[in-house]
Amino acid sequence: MNFADPTDSLGLGMAGMTSPTNAPPAPPANNEALRAHRRTHRSKTMGDMPSSHVTVSVVAPGGGTGINASVYQALGRKEDFTVNITGQSRAQYDRYPVAWGGDGAPAPNLESFAMDLAAQGILDSTDCLVVGSRGGQVVLPTLWRVKGDEVPPTVVMNGGCAMGLPIQVPWPDAAVSFLLLGGKDYFHGNMGMAEYLADAKSRVPVANETTAILLVHEMVHMPQADLLNAVLMHMIRAVTSWKSAGRVPIEEFKFILGNVRRGGWTGKLTYKTGPGDAWSTEAFP
Repeated sequence: MNFADPTDSLGLGMAGMTSPTNAPPAPPANNEALRAHRRTHRSKTMGDMPSSHVTVSVVAPGGGTGINASVYQALGRKEDFTVNITGQSRAQYDRYPVAWGGDGAPAPNLESFAMDLAAQGILDSTDCLVVGSRGGQVVLPTLWRVKGDEVPPTVVMNGGCAMGLPIQVPWPDAAVSFLLLGGKDYFHGNMGMAEYLADAKSRVPVANETTAILLVHEMVHMPQADLLNAVLMHMIRAVTSWKSAGRVPIEEFKFILGNVRRGGWTGKLTYKTGPGDAWSTEAFP
């Protein structure tokens, strides 16, 4: 399988977002205040009420921050969302690690970039991560290895963490994740749609109860802007409420299904309802 993907360009100066730099961002100047704000507004403990305000960190390498800049701009303009772009595509570290063989390179690479993010405390002021492509293949697994289930709920475009990768993915049992898969994405290789979805589900830990997968047959590698605009906000709301309230976010799933049906998309939404093979699945339209 070809793990490398085209590098998306990065839009600069996007409204409602931080501007990226050529290196991983430094911790916020008032990091303790931000941590206190996060503790007040979103507890890591199941059963607490979720906050209406969500701080989103989009990992730029693989995140489609150029091609889907308008989607992130629109989300950042919403009153209840703060969107921060983390890192920069085409930076020196935007390359696979050595484990990827011919596609890999020594540090700085995406693995060292992820470790820098963890060390700098970026996750402490983040309610939801958004990763895509190589971000889901390398950055998220590295964060899981370093921080475990302390990694915030995550939206994973292209489902890179649920592939047969050159590395073992240390997927935490308690991780809250929403995978967006594309039927026209080359990440599925030669698998048909049913096999592709079954393969992704098989890579979720048996004990995990907080994973959802949205497979859209018409989606290409970088989600089309109208598709991402229809689902991203509700995917973020779904994982953050799942984490904080400890209940399956049925209402957000209904919004997502309604939006994709109105948009004429086809596919399946499947999500965990318990450990093991406890999945619920609904096809659309």
